[in-house]
Amino acid sequence: MTRAAPERRELPELIVVLGAALRPDGRPGPALARRSDRGEALWRAARAEGRRAKILVTGGAPGARGADAPGEAMAMRGRLLAAGLPETALIVEPRARDTEENARFSRPLIRAEGAERVTLVTDPWHMARARMCFALHGIATRPAPTSPAPSPLRRRLARSVREALAAPRSAALAMAGRARRGRRGR
Repeated sequence: MTRAAPERRELPELIVVLGAALRPDGRPGPALARRSDRGEALWRAARAEGRRAKILVTGGAPGARGADAPGEAMAMRGRLLAAGLPETALIVEPRARDTEENARFSRPLIRAEGAERVTLVTDPWHMARARMCFALHGIATRPAPTSPAPSPLRRRLARSVREALAAPRSAALAMAGRARRGRRGR
């Protein structure tokens, strides 16, 4: 598998890789594989420069395999371990079911790492909403999108409509979470 080397200015210390659909057998689907591979390439580039780097994988939706089946984060963890990354380089957030939850549930893990800014990995069509969710949860991001997957016009249009419709819901959920944290003094 050939991966483009990241530019030096974007080399991260904490890489957050968002989940995507699993295949029915639990293996990563194409989007999840692209995201995992992009995270791995960023991690390897940072390590080659002598920088400490970790990958936070987030996503819990097990799909059609049942609520007790391992989710997206665990599938990414397995893929990254199989690629030779050490367990100590990985942080797993296994509960998130959507983009807003990716940000909300990742927030305490990011804070525990002391990261002021994270490198966010997702598909290009998903990046704007993902960054909005993380920003609304107080997390500064640096975008590191995957390479776009070839797809027919109909699918690209469907994704655009989905993102446009999902953005207000994601923003409302994130704002409600901020309000709750504010009342609790966090």
